[in-house]
Amino acid sequence: MTQDLARLPGKTKRPLYHIVDTQALRLKQALVTYGVSYISFIPNELLEMIFVETVKATRADEDSSSSCVPTSLRLRPRPELLLASVSQHWRAVALGMPLLWTEIRLFLRQNVDLVNLYLTRSQGQLLDMRFTGIHNQGLPEFDPDYLRISCIILSHIHVCRRLEVHGAFPFPKHLDGFKHIRAPMLEELIVHYPLDIPHLLFTEDLLLSADRLTALTLNGLWVSGLSPENFSNLLSHLTSLTHLTLIGEPVDYVRSRDIPVVELPLLQTMILKPGPNISRTYMPTIFRAIRAPALRELVLDFHTATSSRDLQSLVDKLNRGAPPFPSVRLLTLCSRSMAYDGWHALAHAFSGITTLSVSKCIVNQLMGFLSCAGRRDAFPNLRTLLFDDMQFEWSLLLQLLQIREAAGMPVREVKMRGFRKHAQSELVGKLVASLATYTPVVIGWT
Repeated sequence: MTQDLARLPGKTKRPLYHIVDTQALRLKQALVTYGVSYISFIPNELLEMIFVETVKATRADEDSSSSCVPTSLRLRPRPELLLASVSQHWRAVALGMPLLWTEIRLFLRQNVDLVNLYLTRSQGQLLDMRFTGIHNQGLPEFDPDYLRISCIILSHIHVCRRLEVHGAFPFPKHLDGFKHIRAPMLEELIVHYPLDIPHLLFTEDLLLSADRLTALTLNGLWVSGLSPENFSNLLSHLTSLTHLTLIGEPVDYVRSRDIPVVELPLLQTMILKPGPNISRTYMPTIFRAIRAPALRELVLDFHTATSSRDLQSLVDKLNRGAPPFPSVRLLTLCSRSMAYDGWHALAHAFSGITTLSVSKCIVNQLMGFLSCAGRRDAFPNLRTLLFDDMQFEWSLLLQLLQIREAAGMPVREVKMRGFRKHAQSELVGKLVASLATYTPVVIGWT
């Protein structure tokens, strides 16, 4: 309207401006009088977008917060409930968004009415279910509340997209029916094993029928972990699995001699994050027990490993044996330190990688290894380096790029986390200019 008024002649424009200003003033006074805010005029479409982003941000903050223990999660108000309680208008908009109510959180001693409320409002949409439990006294298998929660999960497993279970209880023992029920829509399963219950999980064969399951995460210690037979049996039935994450030591290779081998034809990403004081047999056996011909990305997170001695058996195996996953092209390594023989083992086992990502503590160690006279041919196909931080010896990077260029194995891209924040500084500008004089390398950020 303002643009239309601007095109009018001056004599006509002035009275119209006065009328518009008067109407705007009256509208503002009416809103103040009746206690109506401008936010009430937000279109429903925009309000729905705000609701979705608010809920997403809250869930992401909870997932990344280290304080999200079960008790704190239970006490936190659900954002969708808060949004629906602001006004009648907001409530109507929230209730008209079934996807806003699809995350079902289950706790011990929980009121089933709240669960039913979410199930009703989700209107048959696929569910994300999370069961978090703490048991402070007595044996959990005698607690009837576990059975009640298990029944809720089983009765809706056919419309469940994501299931996450963690707590100090033998979860699968209460879900014996899980072996006989299909989960046709399940795409992601996350199970955190109990830390203090010895060898109660998966005591029988677990035959999970989930044709769409693409992501599996297992987290626990070997004393309460899967037997190698059940681990292999579980994976062999997940024919659509593309992402596998193993945290801690969730498989008991300590007390087993027979190690069945399982092939995962569609597996593309595997993340291994062993915990402190892992058994010497765990990592080498995992590499031997899983065959993944299509694996493209491997993440080795050794940050919580007690010392390099915990991983020495893996280093020995990689040095002596054939490459375990020759199809890997992206290798991510997170560690507090990496000895020379560790780098040597990785270079032997993963010579075909094109991208190498390393954490900040070992950036200088990597560049020193690649620049030494005897290992300048390591990772011959390497073209991209990803650094977790930009605080490292830039002179080593310049030297490395020169050496790789001269050897006919140039690095074409270097990305650093946090680089964007400092990209305009004078010091970084000089360093980037120095890199450009040595080799045509692209400097970026992640």
